[in-house]
Amino acid sequence: MILIDNLNFLTERFPLLWQAIKPLEGKVFPSLEVITAKNGAPTLKVVNDGKTLYLHSSYNPEAEAERFIAQFTGVENYRHVFFFGIGLGYHLEAFMRKFPNLEFTLYEPVPEILSTYLATRPLSNLPLKQLKNFYVETNPAYRPLLLKDFTDFSDGNVLFVMLPSYEQAFPELAKEFLAIFQRMLASKRLNLNANAAYQRKWTLNSIRNFKYLLTTPNILREKDRFQGIPALIVAAGPSLLDEIENLRVIKEKGLAYIFSAGSGLVPLLNNGIYPDAATSYDPNKFDGVYKQVYEKKITEIPLIFGSTVGITLEKYPGPKAHMINSQDTVAPYHLRLKDGTELQTFNDSSTVSVVLVQVLKHLGFDPVIFVGQNLAFRGEYRYAGGIPYYKPEVTEEWRKKAILTEAVDGRQVYTLEDYNQMRFELERIIADHPGAEFINTTKGGAKIAGTTFIPLEKVIAERLTRRVVEPGWFPAATCDYDRDYLLRQQARMEREHSALPETITRLSKAFSNLERLGSAANHDQQQKQIERFNRELKKLIRNQFFQVFIQPGRRVELELIAKKIDDVRFENDPVRKGEAIVNVFKRLVTNLQSDFESMTKEYGTIKQFIATLDNVN
Repeated sequence: MILIDNLNFLTERFPLLWQAIKPLEGKVFPSLEVITAKNGAPTLKVVNDGKTLYLHSSYNPEAEAERFIAQFTGVENYRHVFFFGIGLGYHLEAFMRKFPNLEFTLYEPVPEILSTYLATRPLSNLPLKQLKNFYVETNPAYRPLLLKDFTDFSDGNVLFVMLPSYEQAFPELAKEFLAIFQRMLASKRLNLNANAAYQRKWTLNSIRNFKYLLTTPNILREKDRFQGIPALIVAAGPSLLDEIENLRVIKEKGLAYIFSAGSGLVPLLNNGIYPDAATSYDPNKFDGVYKQVYEKKITEIPLIFGSTVGITLEKYPGPKAHMINSQDTVAPYHLRLKDGTELQTFNDSSTVSVVLVQVLKHLGFDPVIFVGQNLAFRGEYRYAGGIPYYKPEVTEEWRKKAILTEAVDGRQVYTLEDYNQMRFELERIIADHPGAEFINTTKGGAKIAGTTFIPLEKVIAERLTRRVVEPGWFPAATCDYDRDYLLRQQARMEREHSALPETITRLSKAFSNLERLGSAANHDQQQKQIERFNRELKKLIRNQFFQVFIQPGRRVELELIAKKIDDVRFENDPVRKGEAIVNVFKRLVTNLQSDFESMTKEYGTIKQFIATLDNVN
């Protein structure tokens, strides 16, 4: 039977976990046996694949756990510890006795072991206020979902602790779990860094670029127009220069549509090859990619741009079409398509190639062919030569960070963790199109799961055998959006903007009262102020101006608040709850007024532009 205190705790804090293991309560597991160790403590014997071993010492499990924990150094550098493999919990208890203030997560991949643990030893041996997540893997297929639940509320600063005996008892399971855990955590760190760097830029660029959405076509309106037509994604990897003559043949004969991915445009222009379209979505204000286009006033290369892009769109001389970024909150609020169909967006990514895959598959292109997509070093080079703002050679700093990954030919190639994350993103987006064909022609590049490696010259000889590129294929300049809807939305936004100052004032006052009361307040006073603060906070969160213009610029901070909100929710003492609210929300509330003032200035530009539309009729 589950120990009664454990049952009470689970039903209150982790009811879904309890529901998952409830069917196992009271059952006998032939592969598991709780036996008494020499020192009288319970230990656990496991039989797996015909092998028998102990998850803890058969002599003294507590002493063994203390020796295991003694090896950990630098723990103070972490904010969270993730325990994989619970066993009977001895190592958890030893670790948390040594580091009682560290937040922790428990993950048990074998439900029968968790059920045995809960029936044998009390969870109260752990500092349960520090326990933030508790997972059990009832099916390996659920693993990515469980880890996503964890990483969604993690800042990536996590110490991973695996009970060593799990590596012997469940070697494949442990290996597979560690690989996906490291990959998802690295991706989370990358996303957090991107959010921190770009959270304000995304909104500012969305405002600045808004007028161009009303004067250019939405490329995503061309859904399935190019069904079954081949397209190339040309990236700036060092292998690109090997393929210049092959690309020249493809361009001259119109054998496939050529789309340059970011800096992949520069080597093409250096060799007199104009892609069928260039693409840009980077939020940084970086016009170096298009320097030749600006200086030579090249009008023959269309530009597909993301709505949060940082380049100066008014300088681009060629035709333009847009796509709306998932990080853009301004356009989805204001715009609706004239025919009422759903407004399509693309998911932001760490690499423009992932964005291009989304766009090209939406348009129907197949196969999609990668060129210069190394995602790895090639000898001493990291980028294709001839890009003036990049140093193509591998520096000593990069070499020190390098890791090995499988190449397209089965050998090993050096890469960087950032490149690996880009590859994983590519693999995920490719997996979203199971019926599509993806060809990787990048000689010496990293292997990309879901693609077939075929040298480009062979692709030309066997697959690209006829002209498919239509002259004048790029959509004509138009506005796809409902102007009346835009004007109504702007009128509503103006009302929301006018109402927000009073909400901010009331929220700030409620927060100040809560902060002033501190620990000296009686419970009734504190509870009253908490309720007042909650009411005003809900009003803030419902306000559309806050949602569209202010909240996106605070997304990292709000994510951290979401991680800490359980500390507030499960605190029953009003005084301590009030103190927790002050700690969690202080920075957000303190900056609200300045955020409102700065975004009001930016909002003025879009308001003024929309007003000119209203005056047309």
